[in-house]
Amino acid sequence: MMFQGQVRTAIDHKGRTSVPSRFRDGLLEPSDRTFVLGASLDPCLVAFAAPTWREFCAKLAALPDHDANGRAARRWYLGGAFVLSLDGQGRVLVPPALRSWAAIRREAIWVGVGDHVEIWDPDRWNETVQKFLTDPGAVSTALANKGL
Repeated sequence: MMFQGQVRTAIDHKGRTSVPSRFRDGLLEPSDRTFVLGASLDPCLVAFAAPTWREFCAKLAALPDHDANGRAARRWYLGGAFVLSLDGQGRVLVPPALRSWAAIRREAIWVGVGDHVEIWDPDRWNETVQKFLTDPGAVSTALANKGL
């Protein structure tokens, strides 16, 4: 599935938020209504459907043990990943450590970015968008370098 678009959701006092319906079918494992959530290298969270997560984990596992950067990447992604289940109201409890990393408090913005979804604090998302608006040439150059 290709994720795209944005949805803003509320975060309740317990740290629960709804999984937007536009992303739900693509993210959730049909048998148990779960998906994987972890910290991104950017100041946001990343949500993966189980098949995409398994592919990513296989690539991480292929990194050599003698490479410090490969070990660090495995620790970062695998050590900080959580399998989340929807409750009866279609919500998930975002673990406190992940909420802290992404500075998510009262609201979150879910952003489809292709094979996964990013979850941002609205202020951090706006900062990211503003950086792009002040230097769109950087994105243009990156696209041109990839032949797009």
